Amino acid sequence: MLKETNHMVLFLAAAGLLLLPACTKNDPVYSTSFTVAGERTHIAITSTSKTRALHIFSQLKEDSLYIEKYWNPLRSGTLRRTNTLLASGKQFSAPPSIIPMIKLSQKYAQLSNGKYDAARGKYLHSWGYYSNQEGEAASATKTSLSTASGESLLPPPRSSDVSIDDFRLQTDNPNVMFDFGLLGKGYSLEMFAKSLRENGIYNAIINLGGDFKAVGTRSGEPWNIGIPRGDNTGVLATINIAEGESVMTLGSYRAQSIASSPLNYPVYDPATHAPVEHTTSVTVLHRDAALASAAAQAIFVAGPQLWQQTAIEMGVDEVLLIDNRGKIHLTASMYDRLDFTQINPDVEISTLERKTTHPNL
Repeated sequence: MLKETNHMVLFLAAAGLLLLPACTKNDPVYSTSFTVAGERTHIAITSTSKTRALHIFSQLKEDSLYIEKYWNPLRSGTLRRTNTLLASGKQFSAPPSIIPMIKLSQKYAQLSNGKYDAARGKYLHSWGYYSNQEGEAASATKTSLSTASGESLLPPPRSSDVSIDDFRLQTDNPNVMFDFGLLGKGYSLEMFAKSLRENGIYNAIINLGGDFKAVGTRSGEPWNIGIPRGDNTGVLATINIAEGESVMTLGSYRAQSIASSPLNYPVYDPATHAPVEHTTSVTVLHRDAALASAAAQAIFVAGPQLWQQTAIEMGVDEVLLIDNRGKIHLTASMYDRLDFTQINPDVEISTLERKTTHPNL
């Protein structure tokens, strides 16, 4: 449904997107909403016509079917078939849609020293996460997650165990099982942004289940979005994001939605072989949404004691972490950009010191 600007401010605020109260122009904003793998997606565009907006919205909805078909491990499809063939130990031809994601997982697993690795889907399976594809109640999954035994899989699953020869995959590790999770959201945001630009849309904001990608501006002004509190009870702060910037947030509260979305799940700690408990939320801002998503998960695992080093390893500068006591840990560059909704929040500001320039910066 398409609305004029004054109506759109209310609509987007309700969707979790906050716009600046004043703009340099009075351009109409057109929006659409649809579901991507259980995640509600809101896309708003401006500086275009109603006819063109309707056309691009139709194409974006078709793009969303790609995500559901190729990257959803909960349903019969490309990723589920790939995992089955990997477990066989034989070399096989994989569809082109899977190869880039596995390569990204390998890259980010190396950068994060294993704190992020999409090959650990078998742990989710052992906790009952995938049981919901059989129609079981969400409560059963939550129970199995809360009572995870912490048993290790041997050999431990690692994306580096998978060899890639052109479009052929093979692994000798039967415990490798890919679930791209938050990385799939980051990659999807980049895919939607690319589709918008290729169709002549240069001013838009994409909200995929609370994660954002900015394309251009809102009538010459930055897009302004809200960052949720650690317990998801409201907005912790707002932030202006410029052209091409992405904001990815990973929170423990998202485990509550795992029955409906394969893009969210409890974060696995490779040291304990169980869900992380010391952190409740991590937000990362970076131009590359895929990198930001992997970094958010790696920093979530690192926790309040080690997050700075992991941020340096992943090549991200603007980071916010909320620990299980509610304390906010963040970089100085992130602090400078935030407008907190409460007075004098409990924050600890850190300056990241790099010995060399990271290749991702």
